[in-house]
Amino acid sequence: MKFPPESESLLVDSNYRADQIGPRIYVKDATLWSQDQSVQKDVAAFLGWVDAPLRTNAQAITAFAQEIKAAGFTDAVVLGMGGSSLSSLMFAQAFPNQGGLKLHVLDSTIPGDVLRIRNTVPLATTLIIVASKSGSTVEPLAFEEFFYQQLQSELGNQASQNIIAITDPGSQMEARATERNYRRIFLGEPEVGGRFSVFTVFGMVPAALAGLPISEMLQEAIQLHNRQDQNAVNLGIALAEFAQAGKDKITFLAPPHLEGIALWAEQLIAESTGKHGLGVLPLATEPLGTPESYGPDRIFFQINAEHPELHPSFQTSITTPAALAHLLYTLEIATAAAGAVLQVNPFDQPNVQAAKIIAQRELQKIQETKELPDLSFETNSEPLHLQGATGQSVGHALANFIHNHNPGDQVAFLTFLPETDETTVLIQTLRAAIRDRLNLATSFGYGPRYLHSTGQYHKGGPNNGLYIVLTAQDAEDPEIPGMGVTFGQLKMAQALGDIGALRDNDRRVVHIHITTDDISSALAQLAAELHIAVAP
Repeated sequence: MKFPPESESLLVDSNYRADQIGPRIYVKDATLWSQDQSVQKDVAAFLGWVDAPLRTNAQAITAFAQEIKAAGFTDAVVLGMGGSSLSSLMFAQAFPNQGGLKLHVLDSTIPGDVLRIRNTVPLATTLIIVASKSGSTVEPLAFEEFFYQQLQSELGNQASQNIIAITDPGSQMEARATERNYRRIFLGEPEVGGRFSVFTVFGMVPAALAGLPISEMLQEAIQLHNRQDQNAVNLGIALAEFAQAGKDKITFLAPPHLEGIALWAEQLIAESTGKHGLGVLPLATEPLGTPESYGPDRIFFQINAEHPELHPSFQTSITTPAALAHLLYTLEIATAAAGAVLQVNPFDQPNVQAAKIIAQRELQKIQETKELPDLSFETNSEPLHLQGATGQSVGHALANFIHNHNPGDQVAFLTFLPETDETTVLIQTLRAAIRDRLNLATSFGYGPRYLHSTGQYHKGGPNNGLYIVLTAQDAEDPEIPGMGVTFGQLKMAQALGDIGALRDNDRRVVHIHITTDDISSALAQLAAELHIAVAP
């Protein structure tokens, strides 16, 4: 990995030396992150990731993948959230067509996304992978019940043979999988948190099923661990000290097939460092701009990209799965080192639970009334409607919201909309316009995925966000078996829960609810109006 000259000079003057921090990470010294004994105890309980590659049984996992391929399976669908799904999404995009199963990922409660996956795969030859460390996370539970019912309808008593579970020992999911006689249960390690779990069964089982050489990948991580790689520690120190100097947003630049790495790193770094008003914010998938369009709060991380005009910039090249494994372990160590410099616990996520509690409260209301909340049109508190003639006023209201920014702010689009190419292009257009005209950093997350990624940073990190939550009505809305609600109702409860948590933390947030069936036209209308409003 190539370090920019700025970081090298910064490290020379640093109060933190890699040879002081690194050895303590590799021997799992919990005192590195806090002087508080209770925090040290919490940290110590989640340091299993440091040497997890040494314990993961590549031979057994590879043998299982070969068994599944020989049994005639053609596709695999990972049903998960956060650390249980982002690594699979990354592997599927970075290295497709490796001779294994075609790997799909469902980490969205948006009805359109659920139905898209359901209608894409041939259920009879598809292996369903339900993945959740706790086994009780609401999204994987909803996905599991939906697909279990779908498989029963198609395969009858043989449905369970098309499902495997990846979960921690003693979880509700393990009990459920045992009772239903799922084809296989892979048990994780309780001392490894979700976002640090890529080298455990949560990452390696889907990777092996997709045909990736996990033995080589694990061996690469093991070599870094055994030699106590200091480059990774230097990277973490640099990220933290750049952040302390005001360059707290790291922009990932990568070709499309490697953007999954940025999404994985986004969760790892943001959820680990974004607390106590501090944090490093990774920016994934932001369209490339000119040097003049970026503010002074940026640093860059280039993956298979060459933009020497952008600096300070870290650079690396990924051409093989082993090289990817090298980067992933490097980023894990770097994130832990950054947490040490910032003196935050990188292994908890205290503000994520708050949004879950509010979402659960909203969900209970929906279950009791069988109706969604009244989304009336009030600019300051309730969602702005985006339909027909009201689009002009919504565009101006959003422009005014963005214009009330402070130096170092970022604009975040948090979209509870179906993940389509059209929606992505339109949101990216909005991001580019805002950055180019106002020099503001922008981020973009599909909900509820971002709740388990940058969501912690949004509520616990610096109060530097202008949060734009986008929701829409659903054309189709299947029920979730056994939960008494639909996917659309769950999605809306999650959106309202996040809005409530953001407001409870005095964050600046606006909610735009699209009431027309034509989401693309509504967003295009908003983009056109916003371009006019933010033009210099």
